[in-house]
Amino acid sequence: MRFFILVFGLWFSLSGYAQNKLTGYVYSAQDTTALADVSIYFDGTTLGTITNRDGHYSIAIQPGVKSALVISMLGYNPVYINNYQNSGELPDVYLTESTEQLDEVFLETDPWSREHKMREFKREFLGRTQASQQVKILNEEVIKLHYSASKNRLVVWANKPIKIENKYLGYIIDYELGDFYADYEKSLTSDLNLVYMVYYEGTSFFRELKSKVPRRFKKNRDKAFEGSTLHFMRSLGTQKLRENGFRIFYKSFEVPPYKYFNLQEGEENMHVEQTADKLSILFENDEQSTITAKRPFQIDKFGNHFPPSAIIIGGDMGIRRIATMLPLNYKL
Repeated sequence: MRFFILVFGLWFSLSGYAQNKLTGYVYSAQDTTALADVSIYFDGTTLGTITNRDGHYSIAIQPGVKSALVISMLGYNPVYINNYQNSGELPDVYLTESTEQLDEVFLETDPWSREHKMREFKREFLGRTQASQQVKILNEEVIKLHYSASKNRLVVWANKPIKIENKYLGYIIDYELGDFYADYEKSLTSDLNLVYMVYYEGTSFFRELKSKVPRRFKKNRDKAFEGSTLHFMRSLGTQKLRENGFRIFYKSFEVPPYKYFNLQEGEENMHVEQTADKLSILFENDEQSTITAKRPFQIDKFGNHFPPSAIIIGGDMGIRRIATMLPLNYKL
């Protein structure tokens, strides 16, 4: 059985534990005028607000938040604030107007049509599960794609946030794509290109699709959470792997859950060193996944692991993509 490998990352902060509110002002760098309706949100969460006519904002912080504070407005370059303190006034932010970025320059001819590349991107970005059939990208025109035949790699970028409508989980997601590529290999039995690795990262903000959340959305969200990477990392960080249905295997043999995880609890985050290169994960005796460690990583109170490139997740957890991605503050 082929497992598609996924490393999915967001941009994070290692800042202090915040509980109250952050406030500040946003201005135009060109003429210092106040900017209204600027989006202010914590990356990967449903926690957000906008500036008023004076450019002022006030955003409450949920305990455990470690995500970067994103300040974004159409036509301007976004700003990411990582080093915010517990609460209080942040320095004034001056947004610079964005110039339309030139498409990346590729010297070799691209043999794939845009339609083909878009199908590949949506399948690997949104996912291959049934849930992905209820998810669509609302502004495909902002997406740029290039396939390199010599490298067998599909590269995707976007100059504006990708707007995603998820009718399975009931969210509208603004996703600022930082990086995406899919690597292919030739099938041994045919001329088909098969995906063997996908990497993507970016920042995201979740909004409810409906003001009153229907029961089906709540049911689907619970289903998406069970056995997910977020569920696993929260369980590992709180040392509740066994209680939450996760079993660990090394070279086909079950081992004590933390035998190959050195856990050191810090003031805010759990520091993790995986001492075996690759471990297998079995959830509820049904879903099989793998975790390959490249270097130590940390887990915050959200169950958010960083740096994202420190590990590679494969198997059932690896094929879950945007279609089943939940806000980091889900169930907190």
